[in-house]
Amino acid sequence: MIRLLKKKNRNSNYFLKFGSRQERHNIWERLAMVFSWREEGSGARRLLLSLLLLTVWETGSGQIHYSVLEEAKHGTFVGRIAQDLGLELAELVPRLFRVASKGHGDLLEVNLQNGILFVNSRIDREELCGRSLECSIHLEVIVDRPLQVFHVEVEVKDINDNQPVFPMAVKKLFIYESRLPGSRIPLEGASDADIGANSLLTYSVNSNDYFTLDIKRNDENIKSLGLVLKKVLNREDTPEHHLLITAVDGGKPELTGTIQVKITILDVNDNAPEFERTVYKVSLFENAPNGTIAVIVNASDLDEGVNKDIVYSFNTDMSADTLSKFHLDPVSGYISVKGTIDFEETKLYEIQVEATDKGNPPMAGHCTVLVEILDTNDNVPELVIKSLSLPVLEDAPLGTVIALISVSDRDSGANGQLTCTLSPHVPFKLVSTFKNYYSLVLESALDRESVANYELVVTARDGGSPSLSTTASMSVEVKDINDNPPVFPQTQKNLFIAESRLLDSRFPLEGASDADMEENALLTYRLSPNEFFSLDVPTNDEQVKPLGLVLRKPLDREQSPELNLLLMATDRGKPELTGTVQLFIKVLDANDNAPAFDRTLYTVKLPENVPNGTLVIKLNASDLDEGLNGDITYSFSSDVSPDKKSKFYIDAVSGEIIAIGHIDFEESKTYKLRVEAIDKGFLPLAGHCTVHVQVLDANDNAPELTVTSLSLPISENAQPGTVITLINVSDRDSGANGEVICSLTPHVPFKLVSTFKNYYSLVLDSALDRESVANYVLVVTARDGGSPSLSATASRRQRVCSGEGPPKTDLMAFSPSLPPCPGSLNTTEDPQASLESSGKKGMMLVYTPSAPRALRLLLLLLLLAAWKAGSRQVHYSVPEEAKHGTFVGRIAQDLGLELAELVPRLFRVASKGHGDLLEVNLQNGILFVNSRIDREELCGRSLECSIHLEVIVDRPLQVFHVEVEVKDINDNPPVFSVSEQKLSIPESRLLDSRFPLEGASDADVGENAALTYRLSPNEFFVLDIINKKDKGKFPVLVLGKMLDREENNQLQLLLTATDGGKPEYTGSVTLLILVLDANDNAPIFDRSIYEVKMYENLANQTLVIWLNASDADEGINKEMVYSFSALVPPNVRRTFLMNEKTGEIRVNDAIDFEDSNTYEIHVDVTDKGNPPMVGHCTVLVEVLDENDNSPDVVITSLALPVLEDAQVGTVIALISVSDRDSGANGQVTCTLAPHSPFKLVSTFKNYYSLVLESALDRESVANYVLVVTARDRGSPSLSATASVSVEVADVNDNAPSARDAGVPPLGSNVTLQVFVLDENDNAPALLPLRPGAGGAGGALSELVSRSVGAGHVVAKVRAVDADSGYNAWLSYELQPAAGGARSPFRVALYTGEISTTRSLDEADLARQRLLVLVKDHGEPALTATATVLLSLVESGQAPKASSRVLAGAAGAEAALVDVNVYLIIAICAVSSLLVLTLLLYTALRCSAPPTEGACGPGKPTLVCSSAVGSWSYSQQRRQRVCSGEGPPKTDLMAFSPCLPQSGEDCLNPSSE
Repeated sequence: MIRLLKKKNRNSNYFLKFGSRQERHNIWERLAMVFSWREEGSGARRLLLSLLLLTVWETGSGQIHYSVLEEAKHGTFVGRIAQDLGLELAELVPRLFRVASKGHGDLLEVNLQNGILFVNSRIDREELCGRSLECSIHLEVIVDRPLQVFHVEVEVKDINDNQPVFPMAVKKLFIYESRLPGSRIPLEGASDADIGANSLLTYSVNSNDYFTLDIKRNDENIKSLGLVLKKVLNREDTPEHHLLITAVDGGKPELTGTIQVKITILDVNDNAPEFERTVYKVSLFENAPNGTIAVIVNASDLDEGVNKDIVYSFNTDMSADTLSKFHLDPVSGYISVKGTIDFEETKLYEIQVEATDKGNPPMAGHCTVLVEILDTNDNVPELVIKSLSLPVLEDAPLGTVIALISVSDRDSGANGQLTCTLSPHVPFKLVSTFKNYYSLVLESALDRESVANYELVVTARDGGSPSLSTTASMSVEVKDINDNPPVFPQTQKNLFIAESRLLDSRFPLEGASDADMEENALLTYRLSPNEFFSLDVPTNDEQVKPLGLVLRKPLDREQSPELNLLLMATDRGKPELTGTVQLFIKVLDANDNAPAFDRTLYTVKLPENVPNGTLVIKLNASDLDEGLNGDITYSFSSDVSPDKKSKFYIDAVSGEIIAIGHIDFEESKTYKLRVEAIDKGFLPLAGHCTVHVQVLDANDNAPELTVTSLSLPISENAQPGTVITLINVSDRDSGANGEVICSLTPHVPFKLVSTFKNYYSLVLDSALDRESVANYVLVVTARDGGSPSLSATASRRQRVCSGEGPPKTDLMAFSPSLPPCPGSLNTTEDPQASLESSGKKGMMLVYTPSAPRALRLLLLLLLLAAWKAGSRQVHYSVPEEAKHGTFVGRIAQDLGLELAELVPRLFRVASKGHGDLLEVNLQNGILFVNSRIDREELCGRSLECSIHLEVIVDRPLQVFHVEVEVKDINDNPPVFSVSEQKLSIPESRLLDSRFPLEGASDADVGENAALTYRLSPNEFFVLDIINKKDKGKFPVLVLGKMLDREENNQLQLLLTATDGGKPEYTGSVTLLILVLDANDNAPIFDRSIYEVKMYENLANQTLVIWLNASDADEGINKEMVYSFSALVPPNVRRTFLMNEKTGEIRVNDAIDFEDSNTYEIHVDVTDKGNPPMVGHCTVLVEVLDENDNSPDVVITSLALPVLEDAQVGTVIALISVSDRDSGANGQVTCTLAPHSPFKLVSTFKNYYSLVLESALDRESVANYVLVVTARDRGSPSLSATASVSVEVADVNDNAPSARDAGVPPLGSNVTLQVFVLDENDNAPALLPLRPGAGGAGGALSELVSRSVGAGHVVAKVRAVDADSGYNAWLSYELQPAAGGARSPFRVALYTGEISTTRSLDEADLARQRLLVLVKDHGEPALTATATVLLSLVESGQAPKASSRVLAGAAGAEAALVDVNVYLIIAICAVSSLLVLTLLLYTALRCSAPPTEGACGPGKPTLVCSSAVGSWSYSQQRRQRVCSGEGPPKTDLMAFSPCLPQSGEDCLNPSSE
């Protein structure tokens, strides 16, 4: 039954374990009916015991649940607590109904008049339970007479009374303008003190172009808030951004919180300095003094701060020479002279200047300064005299050149224009032969006997202002000289030597001859140094043996195909004269390579009837050999038939195959020609190929008709269909050209019938009439399908003109009608002659002028010859790098010299500074290339380059000037100054930033030096070309995509320069781009939330967690400092210690689970960049409980002393236990010691009742000292004990000592107890103030610190009442303040403790006056008023009470406690004595055996009283009440409650 009641009421909004009051009433009725069926004797006693046990058990186990919204107004209804507990309203005051709530003060109160639980003061769920999802107020309801304890849980429900709160009202962020789109900037979110849906927050940000809001939710449903950059920032455009972030909770109505985010855009070095001009041009005179300012360069930077400061410097690629000449001031940009400026040394300086800012990393701008040096006349002329004919023969003819004089001046313009003069009165004069060249010639006859030596002074003077001059002296001796040099038969000797010749092979040479006599004719020979040949010179005794070369090292044509040696002959005259011969040795090759065709098979399509001479194909074969071994002759192979050779001809030299015969498709459709290419070497080699000629058909054959007469003449009565004639047609062509159709002359009685392909029958079509027509002339026409078509008829014989020969004659011949031929070949011409004429390799133009034109031409030629003779200057041109022996010009012929006189007149060529680049073959007078000519080495970058030759001949002495222009060829590739260019570019550089590169140089000129650039494919840079006037093209890198060092810390590109020559040459340079770091990455933790579990009471310096953050930047931007966020409260900072370098969080103070079981630590990590960037994380520290708190035991004595006849189950005391630990460490069990007639019964969690377990006997034991032990379940477990002394009060349970006169005598004792009932005639009296307390007029004065929190006790009002019972039960109320203002203080209802309701702030008055009303519970109630003066002071200013004052206060409080204890004991004693007396009397009456005699039947009424109400049941039974004095009495029977071990034992029927 009990279990059913439990199930029935399990879902009620409040419940008791045994149901409502009405349900319990029904239970009692049913129980009474059940037990009424039992026997009257023992059944009644068992029923009584069961009812008592049930009553007590219900008393101990009743619990009610209510709920109330937080912030409910004062007086808000909570529940009908008296009714729900089964208490009558009238008994609330008499039974001292009271409500206690541990730690929750007077939040809830009960109206004793109606039994309603209501809200008494403000209930703040967040203040009570924080963030806990479950929040309730536990109430203990206590009533006396008899003692009962009820437990009531009031759930406090959350309302949306807290708006989202951000940590601060204004958040300042500093963000680099270089942050990339998509970057996330973490923010601290808002917090909401509510729970559930009321605390679910959504965020929004005001509309803007740059930022969006990013919200991430992790597994613990914790939101991470951040701003995401969606557009590139630019500080120069917008230096600040203001955002408003709004947080909205999920409550109804919604509450919002906002935060202003002020974002300051920090400057990054993203603007390179820019010069006013990219090119500065300035002119500067040479020899300018040091310190002369050449130019002032100026650059500007759009950045700010240190990023804007500019330092000027020369480019690192500047030459050391330029650096030694100029100085650049790094601050002002002044470029000044610091070295010697010489126009002759350098005419133009190109200075690369960089302007570098002081940002990190720095950025640079570039410009070019072109300094043109102006010439001054600072160089004296230079004069060089070269003696050619000294001593001079005295019989030298006039005009004899004695010496050559060249003058030069390093200055330019007028400063470099020179004139030469000779000292006067000498038989010589200066003759200008060329610009700055003079000849000293004989002007008049010499007489050695008169003057044997002349001292001449030559003066050279420039045209400067002032002019400068120089002089040179020379001595001219007059005497006979050896004037005939040795002469070889030829100036060049060609030798052809096979590379297979053996060592020591000798090759004879023809020696030189000298026209002089005696010593001047004796010759010595010398061969130029080489590694292959030596010179074999015969001695004077071996005149018959010729001069020869001896092979000393094997020749190898592949390595050295040619050798140039110089053989020199020197005579012994004074001065010595020499002659030379150039030995040109060509190493002959062996024939070891066969010719090879491009392909082995050639296929050609050729129409038939092509004219003779038509080119069929041109074959090409090559031979790796040289000379005759490499010369190729083409021919048909021997297996080619004569018929094919009659059709085709192959040119032996060009390889062209030409049609020479009639090509007829009908004769042959294909020709297969096998061709061979044979070289001309000894033991010739051959290569082969096959030419497949496919002949294409042309419509060149008319149809042919053959007619066979079968039935001639024809009878005129022949029937229609009679076959007259058979006709056969054919055409030698193919395809459509050979398809033939026949037709017949119309209007005749005949027709043609096709009987088979190309076969027709002429049949009679209609009746004949000879008398009408006796003879028919029929014309049969055959026409082919060609275009144009050809036809033949049977009407006459006609010659067929097919272009091939005479027409063919058949049985019946037909003359074809052919279209006119486009052309014809003359068969009388010789084909071979035609081929030869068309294949000739050259031609000569012969012009026969008329008479007047001939005269004019002759005149012009004469003028030209005269001009040449006068100027004696010839111009030639030769390409550079020409091979040795390359023809330049017929110099002897062009100078008008005969070949025979070149050697006798000592023809020689001199070139100042150009050595033997060009030589002249004295045998044929040809100027040829003698050694390698390098234009770039000769003339550098000059557009004009020529070699000036002086041609000198003697007898008489003549000087000719020859200019040989050296033409440029593309023989130099573009060259970069370095193989690798390094560029350092910050990753913060903006798009379209430009980075000048050093271009390539090409030693060639003109188109050969015109360079184009290309860049290897990449995703970051494109190439731009800048054309600088007169300076060429310069490449510039342009940034096309943002750099990110963290993804690509360096890039390697290839820049290729290509010149404009043919063939093209290229040069390349590797561009190594180092991407410099910018502080664009905030440090990032491994996780945004770290969860750590740690035990309480850990020692200081214990490691809690090692945080790890990383920064993708490098250098100082990567170095990080860890710190607590500004949001971390001071108590957390005291508890934990952060290592700013390693990120270690260690314990720094006591960790107590009971003080705080979780810590939320916000950590920042900041890098050392400028400005710094910050990362965030949250560390959630969960403190694990340890068993470090012993249980607390509180014993409240309710019914002492205990009557010795107290019923089993009587409640002696209430015991509450608690343990600050949690889990198993906080689970407490109580035990009782020593063995005694008492036991502990658990009535609620951590609540116990000390109840009587067995009968007492004061005469045996008058006092029990009990020890209650509370032990938790920790490991190891902790325990606490409390002692209670239970005194057993005496009852009159022993016979009286007085005796009567009977035998045996009997006696009795009687005790009379007089109870004086109290009246409420004493008002509450305030206890004296503690010693030393201030205040006037009995007022209590206290100092209170403003830093105290909510719930802090600041004072206590103490009062007593001389009355007893309810009249002495006092309550305390705080009178409302004037004006209705809500006070920050409250007073406890029953203790008088004054505490704070909230944290104090600056708005509270410094002095607070409180009126406390003390009221008893008598009828009528009496009151007293206490005044409390509170002074609010700042933290640390509250004075400390002296030990004497504290001791006095402690004594007064102890006295008050003693008074309360005595009052409680007195009330309990009186109540217990009354109850025990009634119970004892009832029990004795009920247990007395029935007696006969004077005892009469009675009708007693049983009344059962319980804590939840009254219930009566009348039962009629007979029972004798024996008093021995009179009739039986009906009396009240009271029941003492029983407390069984199990709630069901009291009513279990099996207990009977």
